[in-house]
Order: sequence, then C-alpha cells, then structure tokens
Amino acid sequence: MQHITEVKDLKLQNTAIALGKFDGFHRGHQLLLEQVKTWQDQGMTGVIFTFAPAGRQIGVGKHIDSHAEKIRKSVDTGIQVLLEYPFSEKFARLQPEEFVDQILIGQLDVKAVAVGSDFHFGRNRAGDAALLEQLGHRKGFRVKVFDKLQEQKRDISSSVIREAIESGDMEQVTACLGHGYTISGPVVHGQALGRTIGIPTANQKVPEDKLVPPYGVYAVRVHWNRNEYYGIANLGCKPTVSEKAEVGLETYIFDFNRDIYGEYLEVELLHFLRAEQKFDNLDALVTQMQADIGRAKEIL
Repeated sequence: MQHITEVKDLKLQNTAIALGKFDGFHRGHQLLLEQVKTWQDQGMTGVIFTFAPAGRQIGVGKHIDSHAEKIRKSVDTGIQVLLEYPFSEKFARLQPEEFVDQILIGQLDVKAVAVGSDFHFGRNRAGDAALLEQLGHRKGFRVKVFDKLQEQKRDISSSVIREAIESGDMEQVTACLGHGYTISGPVVHGQALGRTIGIPTANQKVPEDKLVPPYGVYAVRVHWNRNEYYGIANLGCKPTVSEKAEVGLETYIFDFNRDIYGEYLEVELLHFLRAEQKFDNLDALVTQMQADIGRAKEIL
C-alpha cells in the first residue's frame, strides 16, 4: 500500500475513493471499502481518503483505533493508497465545490466515490452526500451513497461505538464493528510476576490516542503469528502490585507457553468479566484470577 501524507505535489490518476474518518473500520465503513475494492479490481486506483493524525482530533479526543492500528487496518483492506490528508486552516475554509474541484478532481482525478449517507464536507460541513451526487453528475464522476446499517434498531456509527466502549458493552461493540474491540502492539517486559504465580501474562502498553473501556478483566481472543487463541486480560493500572498510574494490558493466554517478548499481538476484548480491584495479598489475587479463568472459559 502507498501511504501518502504529503500533498503539496500530489497527483494521482483514475481514482476510486472511499471518503471518511474511518475510526474503527466498522461494518458501515466496510461497505465503502468493499465498493472501492470492486472499482479497483475494474482498473481504477483505489484510495482511502482520511485525515492526518492532527485532523483526527476534530470533534473527538480519543479514537477506537490508535493511529498505528488505523494504518494496519488500511493495509489489510488490499486497497492501493491510504491518503491521510493534512487538516489545515486552508483545507477547512474550502467550500464544498472547491473541495471537489481542487482536491478530488485536481489532485486525485476522481472517477468514483463511495460515502455514507451522513457524509458532510466543505466549510462548516455545508456539503452533504446529496450535493456530492449532484456535483459528481455535473463533473463526470460516479458517487455511491450507502445507507446507515443498524444494530438493535440504532444506526451504526463511530460515536455509537465509542459510547458502547466507554460503558463496557463489548458485545454491542463487536456487533457494530464486525470484529472485537482490539488493543494491539508489541509485547513488552513487565514485572514477570505472572510467571512466579503460575499465570504468565503478555504485557502491552495502551496507545495514548486510543479510547479504552472501563478498567477491569475481560475474556479475550488473541491473534499472534496468524494464529488465534483465547484468554483473559486485565486492562488498567495493576493496583495490587504497582503504584504507577500507567495504563496497560496484561493477557493470560490459555494453553500457551511461548516467549513472545517484542512480538506483535492483537487482543480482542470480547466480554467484560469484572472491574479492576486491589487485593490485600497475592494469594487473594491468584484465587480471583483462577475464578476469572474458569468463567472466561465458560463464556468463550
């Protein structure tokens, strides 16, 4: 995949574009991306058009996907180009038709665009999907508008998913995303306490730009080296064994005994089991962890 962040001399040809923020790559986003992949297979240059990290902060502080996760998911789509357009003051001032003329046509030679029905563009969000269709008809490019998908009679959107994450409703999150909420990154060294108590864990840092659900213990699915495993994970600050306030994820993988320090791990949080708590001693912690393991195995 070609990853473009510098747009001064940007000039692509014959493009099919998915337009949006793409926070979470949820089921609605996947429809747009599948359409662009179809156009790409027909000979166009497929493009995911989104915003550079600074532009991601507009309207929301934390994100379903960290920036690194967003790039990784973009690569996994098989679409040829990820364009992270810098969100500058000049860009924000563009009127809807100027955005189409200067960027979609002028820089990207657009031939087809896929958007959601709630898409807005241009200064003060003045343009909508209907206007984009009109401009496309007038200026010679196709526009495919996708209606909102629903889950439990609510429109699927990144904002709805963020609400579910913050409340710990991971089943709803999974239903909307089409996959589990994931924390991913390299395995780092911890205190190695898990090995001393017979429950070794893989430790990961949580990216600062990532929205996290309530601290606690979760039943999880783990992806490593193209293999899939299950386990439990504690998200939080480890109050029983640490005075530090750093947020991390500790995952105990069932039936797994490999040294994976430095390896890339994806952990899907599928079910909230209990809130994080501080125990009086390690014996009490171990007893509770064993109960957590038993409950997770019943659920998974």
